[in-house]
Amino acid sequence: MYIATELDVNGRLLRGNVRMPDKEGRFPTIIFLHGFTVWKTGPQRLYEEFAREAVKAGFCVIRYDFYGTGESDGDFHEMTLGSEMNETEAIYRWAIGQDYVDSGNLFLGGHSMGALIAVLEAPRLQPAGVFGWATALTMAFQAGQRTRNMNGPTKRGWDIDGLELSREFMEEICGMDFQEMAKGYDRPVLLIHGTNDTDIPVESSYMLRNIYGDCCELAVIEGANHRFLSLKWKQEVYEKTLTFIRNHLS
Repeated sequence: MYIATELDVNGRLLRGNVRMPDKEGRFPTIIFLHGFTVWKTGPQRLYEEFAREAVKAGFCVIRYDFYGTGESDGDFHEMTLGSEMNETEAIYRWAIGQDYVDSGNLFLGGHSMGALIAVLEAPRLQPAGVFGWATALTMAFQAGQRTRNMNGPTKRGWDIDGLELSREFMEEICGMDFQEMAKGYDRPVLLIHGTNDTDIPVESSYMLRNIYGDCCELAVIEGANHRFLSLKWKQEVYEKTLTFIRNHLS
């Protein structure tokens, strides 16, 4: 079953979708957060194909485009990490109220910056479990590097492959201590990272694992890049994520 959805977050209209099995009931649910400069379908349909695999396994999957990306309203320069964190909380609260969502088995995860938002929001939202694919713990450093290679500067920031990244975005993330913000969550965590990730180094997931300790599982995929651009790597990511969720259903 497929449902197109809209959600107003403080006057910002987000558009998303829900995929779930074709039957009645409440389902264990995954809220999946997309990465930086992409949207809810993902690079090479990485997130869309995951959602379809998750539905086959009996799960519901909720995905929204953050404001200024994909089908949601707004422009990319209006996006900051803080605004996406606030939107994530609103999506999570909305999901709890849906009659097809098993709120006791609500999992939060994502890819790259979406994974970073998941781990930063976990202490506040306390989902049943959290997963991150190539979690962008070193986002400030990597984004800073990219600005030096971008076209621009523009009036409001930088030209990043045809999108305008704001100075506010960079100023905000440079003032955030992601490792400190991730503390306070002691439920199950899964981190997946590729050894050949040149965007966010695999060492960042080892740093996160040190924060979570025994409640964290780290899966390192040999040879995989940041976007898991291989049929083999994608399937491995999907299988590990769905197994993690199955193992931690209440």
